[in-house]
Amino acid sequence: MKHPSLCHSMLLMATTLLSLTSMGRAESTAFCKGTNALLSINLVSFDAATGDLQGRLNLKLPECDVNTETFAPKLSYTLVDELTITESVLQIKSNAPYSCFNNYLPTSYQVDDAGNQFNYPFDHHRTVIRAFVKRQFPGDPASEKYESVPFTVDTSLASFEGYNITLIPQKDNSPTHLDLLVDMHRTLPIRFFTVFVSVLMLLVALGFLQMVIKLARSNSPPDINEVAFGGALLFAFPAIRNIEPFVPPMGVLSDFFGFFWAESIVAVALIVHLYCWLRRKQHE
Repeated sequence: MKHPSLCHSMLLMATTLLSLTSMGRAESTAFCKGTNALLSINLVSFDAATGDLQGRLNLKLPECDVNTETFAPKLSYTLVDELTITESVLQIKSNAPYSCFNNYLPTSYQVDDAGNQFNYPFDHHRTVIRAFVKRQFPGDPASEKYESVPFTVDTSLASFEGYNITLIPQKDNSPTHLDLLVDMHRTLPIRFFTVFVSVLMLLVALGFLQMVIKLARSNSPPDINEVAFGGALLFAFPAIRNIEPFVPPMGVLSDFFGFFWAESIVAVALIVHLYCWLRRKQHE
């Protein structure tokens, strides 16, 4: 009787320790350790139709540069995002209480090949992120002179569902200037599933066509249930096509080697099937 109780106690202790460990890992603050600011890149979503990549830049100031009473920086900071098509400048003022908590800059980037969505699921998109951080010169608080300061970059949140994202440093990337190429393409499961669905629709359409060809070569009257099956396929294929993950509107590459052919084959075969039914069906 003691052994099961001991096992249960050990299991409970292990679960508690694991929970505490997870909480410790999830803990975060509005400030960072060390002497350099921390710039976190959070990529949120991508709209292939418009070519807009949505994200956020989060500038965390070092604790040693923050006034612990007003939670404002001792010297004003400015974050500049050069290529965003929305607001480009985030200012964290030293004379504004609690300004350190207002450290997010919403961003939106335009990819260089918005029309590449036609190649779904093999579309490939690229854009560039360029940013730098300025800090006010020590001395006169009213001074508007700023200096470039080094900062650390965190890219752990630079990802979202459906895409493989790679951040590639460019020639101008340095400790005081961020210059990254964002390279995006669909994940392997999305590519595989899209091709599978396209091939599936094509094979089902060819099977229905073969059934109609056998009927046309024979003299037997067609079954109205077969006509209903063909009509159901005609309207089912668009719904099947739309289950492809993150699929753009009609007209992409996967439609041309799957959906369009399957829909056309079923439509033609259904017309032939109806013709055979009208010619051979005997009504009493």
